[in-house]
Amino acid sequence: MLTQMVANRVYDFSHSVGGREMLGDVAVAVGPGDDVYCAVRNNNFSAMVRLTIGVVPGDEKITGQFGSGGDGKLVWPTGVAVDRDYNVYVTDEWLNRVTVFDQGGTYLHHWGEAGNAAGRLNGPSGIDVDSQGDLYIVDSLNHRVQKFTAGGEYLAGWGGLGGGPGEFNTPWGLTVDHQDQVYVADHKNHRVQKFTTSGEYLAEFGSYGTGSGELNRPSDVAVDPDGDVYICDWANDRVQVFAADGTFITTFIGDAQELSKWLKETVDANADVVKARRRVDTLEPEWRLKLPCGLAFDAAKSRLIIADTQRRRFQIYSKVKDYIEPQVNL
Repeated sequence: MLTQMVANRVYDFSHSVGGREMLGDVAVAVGPGDDVYCAVRNNNFSAMVRLTIGVVPGDEKITGQFGSGGDGKLVWPTGVAVDRDYNVYVTDEWLNRVTVFDQGGTYLHHWGEAGNAAGRLNGPSGIDVDSQGDLYIVDSLNHRVQKFTAGGEYLAGWGGLGGGPGEFNTPWGLTVDHQDQVYVADHKNHRVQKFTTSGEYLAEFGSYGTGSGELNRPSDVAVDPDGDVYICDWANDRVQVFAADGTFITTFIGDAQELSKWLKETVDANADVVKARRRVDTLEPEWRLKLPCGLAFDAAKSRLIIADTQRRRFQIYSKVKDYIEPQVNL
């Protein structure tokens, strides 16, 4: 369904963006204006891709690539965040560190050491920034969240292996909402947990399963300015949407019925591929999300950007304000 009207909300599928350097897009963060930063990784290539994405399908452009060499070389990037000065922070779960770039992708510095003591990292993944400029990092293989200054000074941490409130099992994605509340995708506990910035447990979303409001290994989470919570339901190939109080709202399964601009160029360049696509019974599997890893809510444009990882693209949904249903005179 391209347009969903549910629970006094309207979600409208916009378009997809994919192809070219977006081969294995695992995380996404929104920068100023039309800027979007994408962490990509595969067996042959790991880097950050900077692109602009307008509101009109086809109005996208790759504007830079960084982190593929030099002192800022990334090996296995996992999470990305942008601070109020538009510096870009990238977690690397292989190097157990955070690498920092400026808005244009120039390497600034890195910090982090492997280990399980306070302030050390083991497989860091999700990362985000609060209103004070402090960073929250999912220390995945240590089953905890840690808080640092922008320069890497350890401030606090919480968690530990388990299934109770405030405990984690291989957590993955993380976001900080507009009230500085921290949400963590508790991957193997099949839920998202919500905390204060000091680690006080507040609530959780989801439980194991395949039904509405249920999750199977969630990988990321985002929150919009209204408090709606978007969860990347990784192993269920979908995104689940909840209200701030935990009420299930709806599900996005992917609606990319039109190829993205760059993917269409790739298909049209190969006559055999064009013929093969016309012979299949249905193209519907091509529309759908497949193992989506990351997502971000672009508050300025009121849109959700989903890293449709297995399909090497973004799928974008707009949250429409003041939607008017056209009247039909019969």
